[in-house]
Amino acid sequence: MPIYDLHIRLLDPSQQTFGSNFSFGLDAPILVTGFQSLVNRWMKTFMTPKGSHPVRRLEGTEFAFLIGSNISDIASLQAVIAAYMDDATDQVQIVDRASPWLKKEQRLRSATLIQFNVVNASSIEFWVELINQAGQRLNVLIPYLVNADG
Repeated sequence: MPIYDLHIRLLDPSQQTFGSNFSFGLDAPILVTGFQSLVNRWMKTFMTPKGSHPVRRLEGTEFAFLIGSNISDIASLQAVIAAYMDDATDQVQIVDRASPWLKKEQRLRSATLIQFNVVNASSIEFWVELINQAGQRLNVLIPYLVNADG
């Protein structure tokens, strides 16, 4: 019996607000399995603020805390984001190793920052390539508001 996950969808950029880039689409949720469920697990891990889970305090990354941080140059921001991606990847791979029922399509091989764009003075976007153990690849767009006043 397949295990399903709720699909995370990127909101239209014109509808995004501070802290609101993604939705489960609660009006019409989509169930996913296989590679897409792996992508969702990685995204949820990456986007969850570290320390916010009531039981698993080390789950998530510090990506959400970049707004208001003192990182002022793009090269440093890109390096920090890559480190948070590595943290999320390590966490997902730990779960994969402890979950013998997962198929190759649901197990993470790697996550790589493949493109980093400065959209304007207040926002960036970056593309992450996820590769599963079956060798399938999927690119994921992550938008980010650099400055809450922008």
